[in-house]
Amino acid sequence: MAESADRLLAPGSSLTFYVFTDQPHKAELVAESLTRSHVVPILIPPLGWPEATLMRYELFDQSWNLIQENLVIHLDADMLVSSKTMFRPAPTQWPNGLAFVRHPGYRRPSLSKRLSLYLHSPKMLQGDFKLWLRLGALGNWETSPDSRAYVPRRLRQTYVCGGTWMGQREPLGRMIKILADRTREDLDRGIIATWHDESHLNWFASEHPHQLMDSQKCYAPGYKNLSDILPEIIAVDKGDNRTR
Repeated sequence: MAESADRLLAPGSSLTFYVFTDQPHKAELVAESLTRSHVVPILIPPLGWPEATLMRYELFDQSWNLIQENLVIHLDADMLVSSKTMFRPAPTQWPNGLAFVRHPGYRRPSLSKRLSLYLHSPKMLQGDFKLWLRLGALGNWETSPDSRAYVPRRLRQTYVCGGTWMGQREPLGRMIKILADRTREDLDRGIIATWHDESHLNWFASEHPHQLMDSQKCYAPGYKNLSDILPEIIAVDKGDNRTR
């Protein structure tokens, strides 16, 4: 991921990778292959599942003082930048200084192309219809009111992915602090949201204005519903888990 981003992510800009890892020496080795990027390994404990994903906001919040760049982009480590990737509109124009990416599994094309998609994929139509009836919108929304990640039905609109999100440093830091606190509140009460950090991110997105980017910035290869867009950042296939 770092090598592909070094070549193609925001060409002409300097990049700093803050790598949260329990193996910082490996991150330092990768840094030797980069041409315009600096690597800052941040040591974290070896976490199991789901703590490794669920605790990311808390881990980020604890080290936020180390991150000083004006634009901060979160990328899961299993991403590949596949083509020149810029961010438009400019971050200064993003509502609340934040941008999220439409989840590739629940992204649908424009109406005319959607009709064709459903015609050729009747099972997708059937599945979407069931989701709309059950949840009110496409997505894997947290439906338990006991969780701080719960999104009321009236606020369920566009489900965003947890693998790619970004923002200006100060508003993104505030978001991370809020989500760290809410995740910890859940854990202290013995509650884990259905899709962990992604559930909490979708709560935030449902409650706060933001720039919505299309799924080419978290592209899943082979998805028929993405055939009308070209990938920029590819989510490496993880089998059944990719549906999250």
